[in-house]
This record gives sequence, C-alpha cells and structure tokens, in this order.
Amino acid sequence: MNPTGRILLVDDEPAFLETYRTILATEGYSVDAVTDGPSALAKLDQPGWDLVLLDRKLQGRYGPDTGLDLIQSIRQRAPEAKVILVTGVADSDSVNRAFTAGAYDYLEKNAYFEAILKVKVRHALEAARERRMAALANGKREETIRELWHGVRTERDPFKKGALLEDLVALLFKSIAGFERTQTNRKSLDEEIDIVIPNESTDPFWLQAQSQYILGECKNWSKPVERKELDVFLKKIERRYGRCRLGFFISIGGFARGFESSLAAERSGEVLVVALDAARLDELVQARDRNAKLKDLHARALMASAKEPE
Repeated sequence: MNPTGRILLVDDEPAFLETYRTILATEGYSVDAVTDGPSALAKLDQPGWDLVLLDRKLQGRYGPDTGLDLIQSIRQRAPEAKVILVTGVADSDSVNRAFTAGAYDYLEKNAYFEAILKVKVRHALEAARERRMAALANGKREETIRELWHGVRTERDPFKKGALLEDLVALLFKSIAGFERTQTNRKSLDEEIDIVIPNESTDPFWLQAQSQYILGECKNWSKPVERKELDVFLKKIERRYGRCRLGFFISIGGFARGFESSLAAERSGEVLVVALDAARLDELVQARDRNAKLKDLHARALMASAKEPE
C-alpha cells in the first residue's frame, strides 16, 4: 500500500514542475512528472495512480488546450484517480469544460498557489487513502501494518517518515472494533490534528473513558519530545468542547526528561494522555489482541507515578 498517495504531474514548464516537487515533497507524497499529453497517457497505463495535476495549456504541436482535451482520456485510463486542472487564469468556459469532462477540481497559479495546492491535494487524496485502508482484509491489514512499521523505522526522508507513522497509527486504531472510522491529518484554520478517532466502541472499558473523540499526536523526530509539545497537544484536546478526554501521544524518538512526569501531574484534570515511544508502539504492532494491549497501555498511563527515575 502506498500510504501517502501517488501523484502524476503534467506540466511543460520545468520551473513549475520543480515548484510542485518542492511543495509536495514536504507533504510526503510520491510524485512523478511528464511534460506532454502522450507521455501522461502512457504513464497512466500503469496502475495505482490517485491524483493527476494537469496543466491546462501544454505547449507544442498538441495545442494550447491540450490539458482540457486530455481529461476524458485520463479518466478512462485511471478511473479511480482524481484530476485537478491547473490554470494560469480560471475562466468560466474552461472550468465548465473541465468539470463536464470529469475533473475533480481546478487550481489557479496565483499568489496563494502553495497554500491552496496543499489543501486541495490533501482533500483529493483523502478518499483514496481511506479506500485503500478499508479494502484491507485482516491478513493483508496485518501485513500492511508490519510494512508500515518497517518503513517508519528505516525511512530517511522526514516527510515520508511522518506520513508513514500517521498511516501506521491510523491503521492500528482501525483494527480495533469501534475505532474503524479513524481519520488522519485533520486541519482547521489554526491547528492540525494528526489522528482523530471517533469513539464508537461498545466495549465498557472505552465507554467509561467518556471521550466521544480520541486524538492522536505523531512525532517522527529522532530526538526526544519536550514538555512544551505536551502542552500544545493538551490544548488541542481541551478545545473539543468537552467531547474529548483521551489522547495518545506517539513519539518514535522517545520523550525528554519531565514529559512523562508532567503527564502524571495532569491526572488531577479530566484529560488522560497516553505516551507511546517506539517500544510501546512496537507492543501495539505485535499484539494479537490489539484492543487488550491498548487497554494495558491506557492502564499503565493511568497508574504512572509522577516521580521520574534518578
């Protein structure tokens, strides 16, 4: 499973292709590029594409509106891939033609291009990501969990590593009854939440948690996470109108001195945060009964002492 999403760029401007790569690489996506229509269609004969970013005006002998003319052929070759038409100026005629041909969205090359590109790509790939996860049968799901865990531990690109970690954690929670609708990378105007878990469990243990939503924070850093990151995460939980009282903070690089004692000190409130380092996450990955293991990790966090080892 390609967790981040596979994107094909179709644009004949080398400078803009480099801009795309720079922007999308920071999001951890797998990106390939071509500069003309025939090359695009040849690429799309390969399976596994999730999104095509298609420039409206590909120059050369194929004509100025080649991008628009390609949309139907793209949809035929890669019916599950969404198409976003990219244009210097979005006029009503070209936009209507694009949607009629089957485009998912359009994007203007303007001053807000980078910010809007990230949002539109994320939304376009979300359904594909959820579809792949939902299609995993139990045996394939466990194989994918192991592959993702291996990728988290070996990937050197920090952006891809972060995307792998989020998908791993999401799939771990999706494998537990009542947490199947777990979502990743939810963004609002002022904050980003890595993992959102609607708590639909009928298990008395999770019902007693009195947390309609459970949040997850994922850090793929090689260094330990400092206490200040806990404060930011607690704020995210507190902003959920009282409907979230439980969070999981996952840090592959572990936690700095003072982090876990701060967690214990917060027990006077209504919020519980369960800290998972690489070793604890590995326990969850390897567990045969993942629900039981998650309860165990929850209990350990609940009973943790505020005193840190000397």
